Amino acid sequence: MRKLSAILSLLIIGACSGIERTPKPDPFFDTEKMASIMTDVYLIEGSMTSNRKSFVDLGIIPDQYVYQKHGIDSISFKNNFNYYADRVEDFIEVLDLVDEKLLVIKDSVTARQNNINKAVPQLDSISKNKIDKVLESLK
Repeated sequence: MRKLSAILSLLIIGACSGIERTPKPDPFFDTEKMASIMTDVYLIEGSMTSNRKSFVDLGIIPDQYVYQKHGIDSISFKNNFNYYADRVEDFIEVLDLVDEKLLVIKDSVTARQNNINKAVPQLDSISKNKIDKVLESLK
C-alpha cells in the first residue's frame, strides 16, 4: 500500500511539473501601470453596482473607458492580468498598490465631503425663527 501511495505521489508531482507559466506579454505593464489599470477597473465596477442606470443612460462602456484611458486593448490587459495571476508575489504587490491608491481616493473623497459640510452653514433655532417671521410677513 505504501508503494502504491509513493508511486501515485510521484505521478502527480511529475504531471504537475510540466505546467508552464504565462510568458511575459508584449506590451508588458509594470506593477505601477497594472495597479493603475486595476484601480480604475475596481472603481468602475463599484460605481456600476451602485448606479448602473447612469452608465446605460450616458452610453459609457466601462471596459472601453478603461482601455482608452490607459491606451491599451483588451488582449494586452488580459495577457498582463494572466501573467500577474501566474506569479502570486507580483500579483500581491499589484493589489497592495491598488489598495493604497483606493485609500488615497477614499481619503480625498472624505476630505471633500468634510469641506462641503463645513461650507454649508447650520441654522440655529433663533435664525430659523427670524426667517419664518420674515416669510410670514411676506405673505
